[in-house]
Amino acid sequence: MIKNKIKYFLLGIFFIVFCTISYQSRSAPEFKNSKGKIKGFNDTLPPPGKRQWIEGFDTVVFHYNANRMANSRDFRGQSIGFMTAGWWAAGQMEKNYLSWKTAIAPEKKATTFVFIGANSILPSEISRGPLVKLSINGQYALTFSLGYTKDFTWREGDYELKYLSKRVEYPYFGSHRELELNGNSGIFQLTVPANVIEPGIASIIQADLLPFKRWNNGWFMVKNYHDVLKQTMQSLEGEIETLRKDMATINEQTQILATKAYSDMLDSGKFQHEVIYTNGYRHLHPADLIKLKNGELLIMSREASEHYAPDGNVIMLRSKDGGKTWGDKTVIANMPDADEREGCGVQLRDGTIVMGIFYNKNYNTDGTYNFSGTMKRVPGKRYLGTYVITSKDNGHTWSQPMDIETKGMPFSNVEGPTDAPIEMPDGSIIMGVIAYAPLGDTKNHAAVLLRSEDKGKTWKYLSTMADDPGGKYGGFLEPGIVRTKTGRIITGLRNPGPEQAIYITYSDDNGKTWVPVKKTEMIGHPVDMIQLKDGRIMATYGVRPNTHTRPGGIRACFSNDNGETWDVSTEVQIRKDFINWDIGYPESLEMPDGQVLTVYYYNLFGKYFLGGTFWKP
Repeated sequence: MIKNKIKYFLLGIFFIVFCTISYQSRSAPEFKNSKGKIKGFNDTLPPPGKRQWIEGFDTVVFHYNANRMANSRDFRGQSIGFMTAGWWAAGQMEKNYLSWKTAIAPEKKATTFVFIGANSILPSEISRGPLVKLSINGQYALTFSLGYTKDFTWREGDYELKYLSKRVEYPYFGSHRELELNGNSGIFQLTVPANVIEPGIASIIQADLLPFKRWNNGWFMVKNYHDVLKQTMQSLEGEIETLRKDMATINEQTQILATKAYSDMLDSGKFQHEVIYTNGYRHLHPADLIKLKNGELLIMSREASEHYAPDGNVIMLRSKDGGKTWGDKTVIANMPDADEREGCGVQLRDGTIVMGIFYNKNYNTDGTYNFSGTMKRVPGKRYLGTYVITSKDNGHTWSQPMDIETKGMPFSNVEGPTDAPIEMPDGSIIMGVIAYAPLGDTKNHAAVLLRSEDKGKTWKYLSTMADDPGGKYGGFLEPGIVRTKTGRIITGLRNPGPEQAIYITYSDDNGKTWVPVKKTEMIGHPVDMIQLKDGRIMATYGVRPNTHTRPGGIRACFSNDNGETWDVSTEVQIRKDFINWDIGYPESLEMPDGQVLTVYYYNLFGKYFLGGTFWKP
């Protein structure tokens, strides 16, 4: 039955592609030479042939730079876009607008301004999105709504806005809500009366995005095109490239659907996937596990407005049935004016839970992330760091935060942990973190080991697991550590170099010294490591579309010689159906029956999920 449904679904996809190609390849009308009355046209306005047709975008007047003017894809290819406020930035949302200058209109007559715009993909459950109020030269024109995936015309008095839909995205394959804003795109034709036109002077169009309580993530963008009124070879090449990319996305979706339809044939049926938690349109990442001595499981995750947003808190969920069901949501880290990015913990032999929380305060006053590094810093204020909280009652109550003081360590800023600390046989705790600028080398991003002898209250620098003087390799980040039955401590490292390979190092003297890092054939990040009951070391890691390979997913690889070598020929694809790249960061736990529970995060349909998979390695 499911195979028949998928067959018809695929036929439908190819029919849509055929229609899309046919539609987009039609010759665009030459607006200046249009004659006669258009069917359904507002009769109070002059016909097209008696209006002047002007390029609707020349230069931006005001924008928040929420998308950092990054290139985004529209029906004509990749181009810069200027957008309204980012919903993750409270300061911008107070007045959510965008304005730009048009090309100069030579005459005082009815005018049609033509520009290319893009807007947010609506969630599946919303048919019509937020309203946008348009004005020109300070005079209100009309109001239109986001979310149309077809041609549509809005009319108010002597004003008309016609939208010619050219490219449609859907919630399923939107790449990233914050960092890759493509959206639906098309041609906008804004017709205005002569009395608002000043000959020889550029007009100013302003778009105000009105509040929309049901969904806060809407946006509108004007694209940086100055030749919309003519079709060039360059614009045609851009349209063809966009179609090629969209066809590749459809092929990827077909692959995902086919692997689900033939899961038994592909031996994919041995994986039992489940949704652990989701919360509307809130961003979630990553997923970190603790197994308690009473048999309960805890999972921690950051919940926030977006991937980079200053309102990130660490939440905790509890399972009392071995991970089958989850509940008892609690916020365990909510430092004011800080983005708490992750919480990783371990339960000690005496029952105390030690949880490392790392935070980021590197945000501008309006709530946007300080990507440019130009934010004025307050002397003495810590913008990046780690603190520890503890619990003596299985996570029901927590201590006050205890900052990890880096004074006296060979670096000033730390980030992490991104994997659980380890209690050593002597009762001390070791924890892997990222160290920035060791010994003053700002290009060096290193993985270091910290040690506590007082159950997490204070920490000292123990050793550097891997460093990268001068940044030749791109840094060694997000260490995942495991202590094996032989006492060896193995660390897996993320490397943002060209190959995106996972590197390995290990220590046989309780973390004091480390062998030189070695590149493996594993591709992905970051890596979590556990030792299975049969002695194998298992690494699990995320594979992201664009960064690693398509489609994305969660993978596992094994070592039979205590971390010396890794057999990628037997790599397991736990998940292989993630089309969006904001995914991954798995952690795994072997259950009493020999099954493994692997948890991770992913996003689909514009929403984020904590997921879990039960499987037998």
